Amino acid sequence: MKEYYLVDGYNVINNWQEFIGIREKDLEHAREILTGKVAEFSAFHGYKATVVFDAMEVRGPETTETVSGCTVVYTAEHETADSWIERETYQAVKKHIKVFVVTSDKAEQDSVLGSGAYRISAREFREMYYRTKKQIEEKVAKLPGTLGRHELGGRIDDTVATHLEQLRRK
Repeated sequence: MKEYYLVDGYNVINNWQEFIGIREKDLEHAREILTGKVAEFSAFHGYKATVVFDAMEVRGPETTETVSGCTVVYTAEHETADSWIERETYQAVKKHIKVFVVTSDKAEQDSVLGSGAYRISAREFREMYYRTKKQIEEKVAKLPGTLGRHELGGRIDDTVATHLEQLRRK
């Protein structure tokens, strides 16, 4: 059975140090960065992942999009990310899916634990993400032709390399 990660987006953004300066200037950019990180994490491990953002102050229905294989949900008007996550967790656990909910909200953690899911704090998920990032880098470094370095010469066409060498000699 594959694992399913449900991420409380704003909870993570508000708990990771790397988002402090970004979230005040451009919250949309912070959402994009987090979504990219969750997509990278889930793709590497083969997990299904959904990042959920509150749309409490936004009018309209729930919207869903897929970004790099990661589902992004903006809840409907007057619905919290917590209530969406609780409902989704309950439905997935009923189908015998192993669910991990990423949030540092104690009430939310208690709720998902009560439904049979697992909880991961924002801090724990950050550590998991950076361990995964390191594993990805190590795997890429071992690929043929990379020599463990990021040299351009091994990744470009010979014609381009010759042209660049000529430019360098001028």
